[in-house]
Amino acid sequence: MNVSVPSDKSTWRVSPFLLLAVAVIACLSVLLINGGPLYYYDTGSYIRQGNVALNTFLPTINEGGDAAGGIRADQDSTATGSRSLIYGIVMAIFFRASALTAISFFHLASVLLAVWLLARAANKSLEESRNTTLLTAVPLLIAAITSLPFYIAYMMPDIFAPVLLIVIAVLTAFGRSMQVWELLLLTALAVFSVISHPSHLAIAGLMVPFVILAALSVKTPGRWRAVMLVLMILAIAVVERKAFQIAVETRTDKEVVYTPHITARLIVDGPGMDYLDEVCPNEDVPTCALHEALSWSDDPYRLTVSHIIFERSPRLGSFRLMTAEDRKNVALAQRDFAKAVFLSRPIATTLALAENGYRQILRDSIWMTIPTEQALDNARHLARLDDDEQNLIQGGLLSKDRGWIEAVDILHGTVYAASFVTIVVLLLIPRSVSRDIKLFALFILIGIAVNALVCGGVSQPADRYGARVMWLLPFTAAFLLVVRWSAAPRVVTERDL
Repeated sequence: MNVSVPSDKSTWRVSPFLLLAVAVIACLSVLLINGGPLYYYDTGSYIRQGNVALNTFLPTINEGGDAAGGIRADQDSTATGSRSLIYGIVMAIFFRASALTAISFFHLASVLLAVWLLARAANKSLEESRNTTLLTAVPLLIAAITSLPFYIAYMMPDIFAPVLLIVIAVLTAFGRSMQVWELLLLTALAVFSVISHPSHLAIAGLMVPFVILAALSVKTPGRWRAVMLVLMILAIAVVERKAFQIAVETRTDKEVVYTPHITARLIVDGPGMDYLDEVCPNEDVPTCALHEALSWSDDPYRLTVSHIIFERSPRLGSFRLMTAEDRKNVALAQRDFAKAVFLSRPIATTLALAENGYRQILRDSIWMTIPTEQALDNARHLARLDDDEQNLIQGGLLSKDRGWIEAVDILHGTVYAASFVTIVVLLLIPRSVSRDIKLFALFILIGIAVNALVCGGVSQPADRYGARVMWLLPFTAAFLLVVRWSAAPRVVTERDL
């Protein structure tokens, strides 16, 4: 005869769903308090390129006659590929329905799907069952104390960076035992996450060696499943980029180029500027044109990545002041330039990359998600809103007084530090949780570091890039604790009695 240890069945069944409802509300708290979504100055570019793409598929709808194949075409022979066409189309669809707020629910649904699949997979790997709803709700509720609600409400694709990290960690830790439909859902979610922003493709690529190492560390059947799926996700993303390039070049007779963030980063860090000082002037080195443009002003503040890439004033500008042909050549040459700089100064370049990654790890404020009036004006301008459409992009309550941001950052920083310590302690304590659970937590930490390396090294250290993934720390810490403390009641047998 088996006897179950007494438990409050009604509490066990009802409480997790109540917690899940509270967690959902907490995740939407910023959207609700603000009275609408949060906008970035570049939000309008996504809306615009999405509208252009929709015009290509729906030519009867006229949004200004710019049919650039789904991208924002410059007034020269190039078109930018630095934004996601797919995310732009999603945003444009909701924009045309005057329902940009619905994008926040799309973000939330993506997070919930990733976390629910994590909870299912983790539960199956445990000797003692847990409540899947509880495993989903509690970590999300704790994460909602920090930056998660801000990125749920943020009209940018940043939320898909942490979603991607969760998916890769789940595939690595639990993919061996997951069902086919679960793997398909995770793969689809990862594909969308990767193609939603170019930096996500780089993050996924850098995670591959770690996934391979994890497969080599075990001898169980299916250990290569995660490797194959992540490589497939990368392959699909690369094909999407190539198809995008072919479509643009075929339909617009323009060449797709990517904003030269890598070039600007290397110059600002020093190795790139030292290399250019050494080889320029040289007609065989296209980046020498940018080197010359940087000498047009002696203002030291022009040597920041954002000023090099975007500034148009004579005092701070450089790249945008060059001829269209020179801009194109500099953008197309950034890979060759990065290779040449590294080969000529490998130690200095590596140290600069590591320093930027470290600086990025330390930046986790949510202030960049709160739009200024200038950012809102820029978003409206880039979206090319008519006068009667200006009210579609509004700042909301949180933009009116930014004095609260410092206190929130202190709270978030405290939670992040405590969460990191909790994760490390549980990873080090023998048998604190199962090996697979520890592997998941370790991959979240690796993913946060890779995100810092990509964003800090390729672009520039910025709070926006750090805060978008830092909520994974309290999320993971809470997940570990729930797994450790919420085992189902043990079944007692006659022998035990």
